[in-house]
Amino acid sequence: MWALKIFIILLVIMLLIGFSIYNSGEYVSVNLFGWQYSNVPMIIITYWSLVIGMFISFILGVSYYLVIQKEMREQRKENKRLMDEITALRNLPLEEERPEQQINE
Repeated sequence: MWALKIFIILLVIMLLIGFSIYNSGEYVSVNLFGWQYSNVPMIIITYWSLVIGMFISFILGVSYYLVIQKEMREQRKENKRLMDEITALRNLPLEEERPEQQINE
């Protein structure tokens, strides 16, 4: 699985570099939150898009990790509580009704 993940990462990097080299002479106009930029190299736009995407992915990954850790902590507490309950139930003395008592009643 790790080899597939590394292969995909390398493939994305190769595609990004190829795209950047192919479009290195291209210039575009960018309208970003009301600010107008003219004649910006496409390679700069590609680079900053990658950086922002990686940053957002990192933030989402960390938040997902923290949520999972919280859920695991809660599940461990619940598991311990249930194990304590099972242990307490196992240690209860067994009380059986004798057949004589059932007949008299």
